[in-house]
Amino acid sequence: MSRCDKDVIIEKAIELGKLLANSDILNDLREAEIAFLNDKEAQFLLEDIKKLKKNGDKKEVGNLRLKLLKLDSYRRLLEAQETSKKLIEEIHGILNYYINGTLPKCDGNSCANCSRRCMSNE
Repeated sequence: MSRCDKDVIIEKAIELGKLLANSDILNDLREAEIAFLNDKEAQFLLEDIKKLKKNGDKKEVGNLRLKLLKLDSYRRLLEAQETSKKLIEEIHGILNYYINGTLPKCDGNSCANCSRRCMSNE
């Protein structure tokens, strides 16, 4: 790889990083994290869950987790985390395709779409 190629790749990676950092998806995640951290009820529940885990009270931990799931701030955080995770997985899949010629989750059923054969079919 020439120095020029490496520099262009690094430049594009920086550009992608900046786009991601300023994207609505990651802004939503940051806002959801802040809202969750500022939700006193959620933070009390988390502290109680941590204490109960140490004591081995699985039933009460489960009950508190259900309460946590009912909180808007927690559900919003989970949704924002899932959305950002899907974006990163999609980006990873695109990179993997162009580097390795395989689709994400490549298996015997998806090989028709790959530029090369899956290992499972050999």
